[in-house]
Amino acid sequence: MLKFLLCFLLVTNAGLFALQRGYLDALLPDQPDPQRLQLQRDPERLRLLSFEAATAPVAVAAPVTLACIELGDFSEPEAVHFEAALGALDIRSTPVRRRLAEEPASQIVFIPSQGDKEGADRKSAELRRLGVKDFYVLQTAGERHFGISLGVFRSRGAADVRLAELTRQGVRSARIGAFGNTGSRFAMQLHDLDDAGVTAAIELAATVAKVARRECAAR
Repeated sequence: MLKFLLCFLLVTNAGLFALQRGYLDALLPDQPDPQRLQLQRDPERLRLLSFEAATAPVAVAAPVTLACIELGDFSEPEAVHFEAALGALDIRSTPVRRRLAEEPASQIVFIPSQGDKEGADRKSAELRRLGVKDFYVLQTAGERHFGISLGVFRSRGAADVRLAELTRQGVRSARIGAFGNTGSRFAMQLHDLDDAGVTAAIELAATVAKVARRECAAR
């Protein structure tokens, strides 16, 4: 009996030793580690790659070029309108307002001061003889006091047309000057725009005013 137990222990120890060393792996069926299987995520999406596919260079996306544009010229109300409308677009750029040169609100075609009321009356009579009817004597104090207004216009082009008409009628002393308060003009700079942002900003500006596009330095 003692010999039997001794033989049994020797055989058992030899079997455990062989199992630990892996000598019996060929005799055992494959049994994946269940814990590792539970840790796998989306195992059905795994696929084997060929050597060529595994070693092929990875394509790198080209960097996106960002631009800076300046749109102008806006009057102050137009600039405010553009800024407000810009907020509704998907453009992640805060506009920077830049003040441009001041320009007169209106243009006046006029004859300079005649010195006093009598001089203004004589000039008025001369204009009537030439067939000019649309005029009045300037009464506001200043360098044009007792001058003759021949028309006030919102644009220089319209004033030029009026001056040419008066010249054909024989009026030689008329000229064009600024009239009324001056108004500021503004340009709006937009930084870090992609191509879609540039297109959207230009299209929006065209709905607000007739503006020019200029490039500006990136920040």
